Amino acid sequence: MPTETYGQWMGTPMDERDIDRLLTDSGWGVLSLAEGDEPYSIPVSFGYDGEDIFVALIRDSPESTKFEFVDDGQQARLLVTDIGGRFDWQSIGVTGTARALARDSSDWDHAVETLDDNAWFSTDFERADGIEEITVWRLAVEEVRGLEVREDEN
Repeated sequence: MPTETYGQWMGTPMDERDIDRLLTDSGWGVLSLAEGDEPYSIPVSFGYDGEDIFVALIRDSPESTKFEFVDDGQQARLLVTDIGGRFDWQSIGVTGTARALARDSSDWDHAVETLDDNAWFSTDFERADGIEEITVWRLAVEEVRGLEVREDEN
């Protein structure tokens, strides 16, 4: 049986414009990492500038596990969803290489601006008491796949 028959359940490919819109408008997703064979996923706020994705990881305690799983040059996957119902959803998977940005670089300033524009992030985090460390990561987009089911198409 053709896969189009199951499009209402499995989704159909999203066009590039809709992918860009969701990545720009969403501001949050789930970042998946792995250390060896141990997987780790965390909800994150992210910014998207039309090419790259920026994620700010905040250490608010010495026991913050997420920093044990992310390394410079590591492959990562970001899952972004917008779910309105069983027959009204979008899902995007973005795979790329994570690179830490130096705080004193122009890349840092661009990333923080992007995060401030379309993420659930505030530049106030940089100055907040109780935050031990902020590391901003660029996810250089290597692969993007988006599927959707639109309620008005069923």
